[in-house]
Amino acid sequence: MTIVIDSNFFFALKAKNDKNHNRAQEILIELKEKGKDLLITNYLVINETLTLIVARFNANTHYLEKMYELYWGEEIFAKKILMTPAEYLEIYNLLKKYCSPELLLSYVDASILYLFQKYNCNYILSFDRHFDKIAVRLY
Repeated sequence: MTIVIDSNFFFALKAKNDKNHNRAQEILIELKEKGKDLLITNYLVINETLTLIVARFNANTHYLEKMYELYWGEEIFAKKILMTPAEYLEIYNLLKKYCSPELLLSYVDASILYLFQKYNCNYILSFDRHFDKIAVRLY
């Protein structure tokens, strides 16, 4: 099974005051126990998560270090996908296809959908309900 991970899941893992913190911890434990899933994300998600950490925690580097451990340190559990310039154009086209007044997607959301389709993923691991209209979400 392949699962693509959204920034709000990574954020919730380390932000104890996030409303989804406990659920994120539970999901990660479940996934590690199964140990057979391919968990992926991309560098746009990493960018978004680090930006969110800076904004929500007033540039407190303690929280940046916590995220570092998830992406490059001892707590790594997801494979990071580096995309090509051509793939960024495909993401843009997905954004144009799905974005509407009823479905406000960001470019990062479109990149998650791109990975979901390209890698034939089973789930998007996200707490954002807007994915429910176009993919299968694990939450």
